[in-house]
Amino acid sequence: MSDICPSLNPDQNVKVKLLHELCRWFGGEHRLAHYLGVDVDTVRDWLMGGRPVPDHVFLACLDVLRPSTAD
Repeated sequence: MSDICPSLNPDQNVKVKLLHELCRWFGGEHRLAHYLGVDVDTVRDWLMGGRPVPDHVFLACLDVLRPSTAD
């Protein structure tokens, strides 16, 4: 199975751009879907612009990028 990031236009808005980058960072849409706790079709819809990326998903994606403050 080839796991890709299907976004046709990852620059259309900041939420889709972040989701696209994390899709690549996680190694594909299936792994990103697993991390977010949603099905792959939902991730594809967000990446393709079929549905808006919910704020809570955007914030969960930001958490991946935020450096840990624990010392």
